[in-house]
Amino acid sequence: MKRRIVILVTLLAIMVASFSVPAFASQASATQMGSSTPLKIETPTQPLSGTAGQYVNLPATITNTSDNPIKDVVAYVTLVETTSGQQAPVDLEDWSAHRAVTFDSLAPGTTENASWDLRLIKGGEYVVYAAAIEKSSSQPSAGPEVTLSVTAQKNLNPGGVLPVALGVPILVGLALFLPVFWRRRHFAA
Repeated sequence: MKRRIVILVTLLAIMVASFSVPAFASQASATQMGSSTPLKIETPTQPLSGTAGQYVNLPATITNTSDNPIKDVVAYVTLVETTSGQQAPVDLEDWSAHRAVTFDSLAPGTTENASWDLRLIKGGEYVVYAAAIEKSSSQPSAGPEVTLSVTAQKNLNPGGVLPVALGVPILVGLALFLPVFWRRRHFAA
């Protein structure tokens, strides 16, 4: 008797699940569709490359795909290192002088251009992408990933510091020991 009850309850649970799962799935997809951002970000698809110390430019277009104006749009760039064994997000403080570009309003169907000059700091492989978010939203819109290859630069005299690094100690040494040498030579005669 107990076995029949367990089988009956199991069948009932399966029937209820078969009716509710499709409804739940369509409700979840409708929720995801309704919460998508109306901002579309486009960036060039060709890879970027350069040598450490150089600048590369990442242009982007931000389009309002909705039928309503969007206010207070912030566009920004994100950089992730993908070099084997060193995968991590990168702090853009050294890579770019400005991180965000703001737009007061985007009319329906309007496209605005944004651009970021990235100073290449460290050699390696990276992925960079532009994103935008409206002030009243919690979901950003991201553009396609753009690969970035940075060649490390070996420089023994970065920024012309070598003459200073060698010249200052030599000048200080001469300033300290030249009077002593001159006195010994002057009084020895």
